[in-house]
Amino acid sequence: MFKGLAYIVIFLSCSYIGFYYGEIYKKRSKQLNNVLKATLFLNNEVIYANTPMPEALKYISFKVDSPIKDILIKVSEKLLLGESNSIYESFKEEYEKMSSEFHLYKEDLRIIKDFLNSLGETGVYGQDKLFNLTIENLKINCGSAEEIAKKNVKMYRSLGICIGAMIVIFLI
Repeated sequence: MFKGLAYIVIFLSCSYIGFYYGEIYKKRSKQLNNVLKATLFLNNEVIYANTPMPEALKYISFKVDSPIKDILIKVSEKLLLGESNSIYESFKEEYEKMSSEFHLYKEDLRIIKDFLNSLGETGVYGQDKLFNLTIENLKINCGSAEEIAKKNVKMYRSLGICIGAMIVIFLI
C-alpha cells in the first residue's frame, strides 16, 4: 500500500516538474506579446493622440497583464511624481526589483532597453520610425518565442511523464 502511494507521488512529482518547465516557455511568449501590445498602444498614444508619456503609460497599464502592467504603473508614478526624469532609468530600476517574475531572454530585454533609451529623444518622425523598428523586432521575437514554446512545452511535459514512469518502473 505504502509502495503504491510512493510510486504515485514520484510519478506525479516528475510530471509536475516537466509541466512547470514547459510553462516557463509559454510565459515568455505571453510576456513578449504583452510587451508588443503595450508598444502598439504606446505608439498610438504618443504619435497620434499626443498624450504625455506618464499618462500614456498609466493608460496602457490597464490594457496589459501583469507583470508588464505592474512595471508600467510604477514607471508612470515615478515620472508623475518627479522621482525620475528618464523612462529608461525608471524601467531599469523596476525591472531589477521584479526580474524574478519575468521570463524574457537577453535579446528581448535589449530590444526593450534600446527602445526606452531612445524614446523621447527625437521628433515625431523619428519616434514613429523608432516605434516601427521596435514593433518589427518584437514581432520577430514573438514568432520565435511561440515556435520555441510549442516545441519545448511538449518536450518538457513528455520528458517529465517519461522520467516519472521510468523511475517507477525501476523501483518496481
